[in-house]
Order: sequence, then structure tokens, then C-alpha cells
Amino acid sequence: MLHTAHRPLSARLTGLALALVPGLAFAEVSDKEPSLWFIWAVGLVASGICMAAMAHRRWLGAVLAVLPALWFAGLLMEIHSPDVGPYLYAEQGWSYYLQAYLALTVFVASLVLGLRLRERRRQRPRDGAAKAQPPG
Repeated sequence: MLHTAHRPLSARLTGLALALVPGLAFAEVSDKEPSLWFIWAVGLVASGICMAAMAHRRWLGAVLAVLPALWFAGLLMEIHSPDVGPYLYAEQGWSYYLQAYLALTVFVASLVLGLRLRERRRQRPRDGAAKAQPPG
């Protein structure tokens, strides 16, 4: 059993202050958040897969884009939360936020590019259709 009577008064007051004001302790959050390398890996891999799927079939691209979209939504909600955001900003700086948004932008742009590639492919005349028309 712990006997507090043998501890000095300064140790008891320090323990009491830390228990009452947990904000005094500096939290390390960078090691609990995805690294920039991982954010870019998810963004680029998901971009390539979803762009190819969107160019092939719209519904397939939309289905495959759900998981990375939810991952990015969770990431952005976490890095902007009031209990994690300020500490992450203090440790990583504004470049972490910028690169998270840039990876998301690349992902969304790849979906749009996949749609454009699909529309361009559908509007291109087939070889047989071009030969069937009489010249001029």
C-alpha cells in the first residue's frame, strides 16, 4: 500500500497539478498519424487504380473509390480535430496539411480524368464505322 505521508510536499503538489491540468503534458501525435510517405502512397495507388477503373466502367471506378475516399475523410477529420490538430500542427507544420490536401486533390483529379478518358473513348469513331461512310 502506498503511504503518501513519506513523500515530500513538492512531489504531492506536482502529482496533483499534473492530474488536474493534463494540458501541461505535451502530447506526441506525429507517431500516431500516417506519415507523409504513407499518405502519398495511398493517394497515388488509389489514383491509378480508380482512374483505370473509371475509364473502363464508371460504376467500377465509383465502387473502388469509396474506400480511399473514406480513408481521406477520416484523415482530414482527425488532423482537424480539436484534440489532435493543434499538436500535430505544432509538430509537423503546415506542410503536413498541405501535402494531405494535395494527395486528396490528386485522387479526385484522377477520378475526373478517368471519366474524361471514358467519354473520349466512347466518342471516338470505330474503325468499321469510319469505313462504312461513303467519302465526301
